[in-house]
Amino acid sequence: MTIFFSILGIAASILLIAKRERAADMLGSAEWMDYFGGPYSFIVIVSICMFFVCVSFLFGITDILFTPLKWLIPRSMLGGQ
Repeated sequence: MTIFFSILGIAASILLIAKRERAADMLGSAEWMDYFGGPYSFIVIVSICMFFVCVSFLFGITDILFTPLKWLIPRSMLGGQ
């Protein structure tokens, strides 16, 4: 099932980049999106992140991709002492 959702997520991220104008018009413009370059750039950034996460789940390399994030989160938040 992970393979199916990974392929579906990859297709959705490519479709989101291809149709970013419609998606940005649907979302509208928020002030916080200006930090990312506007709604169009924000959608591209989210799509690229979604693509890499789906590829990592597809190939089973999520531990390699998310290890730097584990270094940023304190152990007390992860349930360790």
